[in-house]
Amino acid sequence: MDIRGRWKRDLLLTRENSQRSACVSKFKSLPSEQAKRASYFSEISKPIRELGLGNPHEKSALSIEPTHPVPSKYLGHAIGKLGLEESLCASFHENKLSLLSLPMLEKYSPSSDAKDMARSKYMAPLHLLDPLYGFAFFREEGRIRNHCFALDTWKSHLSSMPQSLAQKLWENRADNMLSGGAFAGRLIFEGAIPPAQDNFERSTVPEICVATESELLALVQCLKLQADKHNGVELWFRGQSKEYLTPDRFSLTKLGITPYSNIREADLTPSLYRNYDSHLDSFDSFEQIVIELAEWVYWANQLIPKPGLESFVPPAKGVAAVTRLGINSYQRSLILQQYGAPSAYLDITRDASIAAWFATHKCSKNSDQRMIYQDYQWSSEGRESWPTIFVFPLVKGVHPYLDLESILKDSNALRPKRQKCGLLGGAGNLARNYCARYMGLKIRLKPGFKLSTPVTPLTLFPSATEDLALAHLQDVGLGETQRLFQLSELA
Repeated sequence: MDIRGRWKRDLLLTRENSQRSACVSKFKSLPSEQAKRASYFSEISKPIRELGLGNPHEKSALSIEPTHPVPSKYLGHAIGKLGLEESLCASFHENKLSLLSLPMLEKYSPSSDAKDMARSKYMAPLHLLDPLYGFAFFREEGRIRNHCFALDTWKSHLSSMPQSLAQKLWENRADNMLSGGAFAGRLIFEGAIPPAQDNFERSTVPEICVATESELLALVQCLKLQADKHNGVELWFRGQSKEYLTPDRFSLTKLGITPYSNIREADLTPSLYRNYDSHLDSFDSFEQIVIELAEWVYWANQLIPKPGLESFVPPAKGVAAVTRLGINSYQRSLILQQYGAPSAYLDITRDASIAAWFATHKCSKNSDQRMIYQDYQWSSEGRESWPTIFVFPLVKGVHPYLDLESILKDSNALRPKRQKCGLLGGAGNLARNYCARYMGLKIRLKPGFKLSTPVTPLTLFPSATEDLALAHLQDVGLGETQRLFQLSELA
């Protein structure tokens, strides 16, 4: 089947339909060019939904639908027209700020808050947006107000609490919601980590430094014993040779914008959104992403076991439990994330030693875009630059994640099995750093740290002779070098 040809044809028809005056006129509050772009993105969101990559936890988080219709060269000017501080016009890019069109969000997510807000006093065509956390900002009576469009799961948590406690948490919801992982880490790991000295430190993810593998394993064992004291808590890990941070926005907090940015945290933006913005200026470029993802989704679907509806058992009950459609989103995204295409999920592992391997190895690409893993060396004094293992204390049905057994129990995908992986969800184009709110601890690896018997890259990334899923994706041509999202293989 020519998946690429079918999608090209369908997207062309969608593009043509979106430029009809009846469609464009729905965005009459915008300048002509922006109205045409808003209409295009709104119409193309319909075939995008067919990809099944939508967020099963947050109705407004979005997958790849753009949040606004403004071309990048006019973004600063458009932000300047919002009546906010002039300094934002020049600093929006480094601060990772963007714009939000409520009418577009309403088209994407009819059940979201966008509809009511667009018809209220916040009916301006565009608003300032923090796409890392899903907060939009509005000027009201000389003050900056904010509203989060990615708090469905958190609101569900509150509804299960005593009303007085829920009300107290809601009053300071930005800090309480975004610092939930830090609060949980300090509670669960109490006794294994130094106590916080003040409220600011209590809201910050704690850190522990280790010098040797034996120290790491002893610490992990201690953390697991602490976690076992709390019903249902599982420890998950993610290793990185470098911790990437959110922008330093302290100056913005003084303006009443992103007030929660008084704490600078790890940037755990999923792969789908790391280079996403560069494809939004032209319809052709955006459709390239859609078509490539459509091909990946089609072939990934061939690798997903298809049990009958009668045999489907939801992985867990609770505020973050997922439906059958939600499971399908996780299944497709696991194949994409593990084998070379970007996804809106963060890959995590239940094995701290595997996380340590990824933290102490650096990946590069050769001329054929194949992966080369080498030992990573570091010697700096500042621990912020040391390889880091992030620890996530998670509870099924409470936090937006699934393990491999719940996602692809009977599949031929060997790579995720070798890496003992799971996926942490909740993120989307409207809330890119969503996963960071569940981080409970950072383990920094001191210079000189080494694994005594590290596995080989081939163990974690088995060849196509072992990994039948990799062989399948090779056979259908996803390894071709001219692709935007090329199949990931070892050199």
